Amino acid sequence: MVSTWISDVKEWASGTSETSGTSEDILQTALQQSIEGLYLSVRQRKQSLYRQNDSSKLRHRLRRKLADDKKRLNQEILKYNLLVHDSARGIDVAAVEHSLSGGSIMSALWPWEVHGMAKKKILDQVMLTRRLQEEKGILLLEMAQHCTWLQNMAVALKNKVAEEDVDKGNGGLGLRRKHSEASERLQVVLQQYKTALGPDASFLQHEEESQSGLSSPDTSEDEEGNII
Repeated sequence: MVSTWISDVKEWASGTSETSGTSEDILQTALQQSIEGLYLSVRQRKQSLYRQNDSSKLRHRLRRKLADDKKRLNQEILKYNLLVHDSARGIDVAAVEHSLSGGSIMSALWPWEVHGMAKKKILDQVMLTRRLQEEKGILLLEMAQHCTWLQNMAVALKNKVAEEDVDKGNGGLGLRRKHSEASERLQVVLQQYKTALGPDASFLQHEEESQSGLSSPDTSEDEEGNII
């Protein structure tokens, strides 16, 4: 039954739920509406009867209508219980009588109300799961963009190192240091993301392979051009 509810709420979430149903579903829905309507009618007539003190003739007419509605209510409940073929989904007649007598009940009076609440909980979980998947996709994209940014920075510094005469002055040494720091930072970030994501870290493979070509600033200019 839960699998059926999950299917239903997925249709609700995607807006593709079918408007038509089987004849049994239609009859069941009609009985549910009839039962709820008759139940409210009985309660209202009881309240009207309690408030009516002036005319015995009016009270007699109210009692007759109340008895008719209650009889029809019991008949509809019987039809419904025979239709569902499941005591767990059937209506507890004793609970209905207790409620009409003014007693309190601890659970939902109608079984379809329980089903509705359960469906709502499942719908909430389905929507939360979808939202989580969306957030995960956004996070993976941001991780990939972060790695790409670090990689591009390391490539740019490596190119500058190749253009400099690193044996002269401190400028070349400074570029080497920056390039080394950028490469190390990229390596650390890649490792952190791989640890956090586990099997989902496969998208980082390209960045990791590219990282292997950024760790040798002594590479000749021609070799660097091939790596890039």
